[in-house]
Amino acid sequence: MTDSSPAKITVTNGGPYEVEEGIPIFDHEGNPIPATGVYYMCRCGGSSNKPFCDGTHNKNNFNGQEFASKDTAAERRDTYVGDGVTIYDDRSRCAHAGNCTDNLASVFKMGTEPWIDAKGATAQQIIDVVKTCPSGALSYTRAEDGEPEEESQGPKVTVAVDAPYHTRGVQVVSGDGEPYDLRERQTLCRCGGSRNKPFCDGTHWYIGFKHQMGE
Repeated sequence: MTDSSPAKITVTNGGPYEVEEGIPIFDHEGNPIPATGVYYMCRCGGSSNKPFCDGTHNKNNFNGQEFASKDTAAERRDTYVGDGVTIYDDRSRCAHAGNCTDNLASVFKMGTEPWIDAKGATAQQIIDVVKTCPSGALSYTRAEDGEPEEESQGPKVTVAVDAPYHTRGVQVVSGDGEPYDLRERQTLCRCGGSRNKPFCDGTHWYIGFKHQMGE
């Protein structure tokens, strides 16, 4: 990692995430998890040393194939224009954390189309909720046709409870060496079951993935 290049997390072929030296890792309460130098995070879901890899992927038939698109968020997203704020929605990166529908149902409506009503709340209410989207599937701008507004909080990794790795300010690089588009907020699959690897698609909810720190 240098001053001119972003911190990187690299997907290894059929194996763990290789995390560049200098990227801190935290538990869900914000406590640092000891990790020095380059370290490797489990993505098969089976490690006995979570969140770190212990080689279980070599014996549990883990399929680490990547499926996520490498085009840009600007190409993938839908746009919803409200009063003083525009919401961008990139469904291909949604981890289904539910922060949006749980906290602002007047804007983010489950089971309806279109599912976003950008005029259903004030601009500030929308911004406050969009900022909590861990995957970055939701973003916003206050400028007409502007770039998404982000608050840099990285680089870092947070291990969510029974859920994906929440990353901030890192460049994710695929196993073939090609980078995915650089985004401030991303969620990386660690249950092993996502159909949008390396990114989370919410599969952990359905397969009952569990992880208690230190197990």
